[in-house]
Amino acid sequence: MIIKEIDSKLINRVHSELNKNGFIHLKKKIRPIYVSKFLKILKQTYKKGVNNKGLPERDKKDLRINNLAKRHKLFCDLISDNQIEKILIPILNDKYYRHLPNNLPNYILGGFNGRSSGNKLDLHIDSCIPFKSDYKNAILVLFILEEMHKDNGATIVVPKSHNSGTFTNRKTKKYKIINGQPGDILIMDARTWHGTTENLSNKSRWVITSVFYAWWMKQQVDFPRSIPTNIFNKLTNKQKQLLGFCSIPPVSEKDRINIKCGYEILKKIKI
Repeated sequence: MIIKEIDSKLINRVHSELNKNGFIHLKKKIRPIYVSKFLKILKQTYKKGVNNKGLPERDKKDLRINNLAKRHKLFCDLISDNQIEKILIPILNDKYYRHLPNNLPNYILGGFNGRSSGNKLDLHIDSCIPFKSDYKNAILVLFILEEMHKDNGATIVVPKSHNSGTFTNRKTKKYKIINGQPGDILIMDARTWHGTTENLSNKSRWVITSVFYAWWMKQQVDFPRSIPTNIFNKLTNKQKQLLGFCSIPPVSEKDRINIKCGYEILKKIKI
């Protein structure tokens, strides 16, 4: 396992803090050997060169690697780790999905990037829309790989903002700076207002950013069409489902009319 054991007591605390404050900071939960592995892969990948032509001007100083799922199989192992699954299934699974057992994820990966802060990132939400409800449509999970503090682009969050029912107030000063260490995990209700400080250190601050969606939400990246064959052939059925392969809309009503599918649909997919 990449993630250290998360017991039922901690799971309950995670769910409680997400409901109350909209986020929770878990310390030293990624096994050190994997912190080193992920950091090495990210730095090597960035050094080889990545195409970031689509990045907005505000992100020009970021070190950024989009769509980690297509970069290395180990990233797919991270988002399918059963310790993360134990937290997310009770929150994001559709209990009426029916095409998969309730003990397996039916939620999907929405976005998946490696990022080291450059300019300040304004407060924003990752749930697409703000709303007041106990229901959560998206959860953000940040895997911290290097020390993070106010001077090197730390994540900032506005506690309890997930229940505001509004888009962000970018002038607010009621935010909390997350001081993190390698191996920490930050979990957020994606409605929680969050951003980063400016990186003034001239050093990297790599974080793996993943957002998980309810199965019916549109992904930030077309993962099914972007995964190379050499990685696809190594994926488990669960990993393929997490990447969205079980909820691809049909081309024709002659194929099917249901967007929700089980693992049986995977037999028809060729990369």
